[in-house]
Amino acid sequence: MIKAVVFDVDDTLYDQKAPFVAALAPIIQVPTSFDLTRTFQAYRRQSGQLAKPLTSRRTADWHLTRLNNALHAQDLPPVTPEAAAAFQAAYVQGLQDIKLFPGLATALDQLKDQYQLGIITNGKTDYQLAKVMRLQMHRWIDRDTILTSEEAGVAKPDPQIFTMMNRRLNLRASETVYVGDCYSLDIRAAKQAGWQAFWFNHRNFEMPDGDWTPDQTVEDPTELQNLLLALSGVMQL
Repeated sequence: MIKAVVFDVDDTLYDQKAPFVAALAPIIQVPTSFDLTRTFQAYRRQSGQLAKPLTSRRTADWHLTRLNNALHAQDLPPVTPEAAAAFQAAYVQGLQDIKLFPGLATALDQLKDQYQLGIITNGKTDYQLAKVMRLQMHRWIDRDTILTSEEAGVAKPDPQIFTMMNRRLNLRASETVYVGDCYSLDIRAAKQAGWQAFWFNHRNFEMPDGDWTPDQTVEDPTELQNLLLALSGVMQL
């Protein structure tokens, strides 16, 4: 029996790709029709490197390496340190205006009275908490059920971070479900930890063959809203 619903943050609660593409546009020259989804996903996957804090001296180098690794995923040319710094500044600025995906607030209103709610997210604690506040997630989720990779000391896809959340919730793994957009970081890791997992696959990626299977898969915000409302016993007409 499910007793808690735990969410990823980036590209699960809000559209993270839009500010990423907008920040990248002045930095690299690609046709407007060029799909940067693989670059964006490669950039996101590297968030696991933030399980432990970086020194300030290494931060700029890490931003440069992370961006160039992501660009390499689609054979795009590397950028200079100056360009990487400009991208990072623009991207951070773009993340100041994030909003929940449509329908999520309605679903969270229903879930909060029936389930414990939480968040597991990779990244620096202050940075991720700032996003949580901008999304007004404090309306539904208490601080003590928000767990970042920095404070945990491990990052997704390490299943240990899910086990740590079980202890915070005082629940067994079988009583928790995780909602995330990234198969490798979210779905596989949650299943390995013994959780149920709902895949918000709004980027339409293929699931790896012969691997862990999500308990539910939805492909757009309306489907996600309906799944969460169904979980709370509310039927959406």
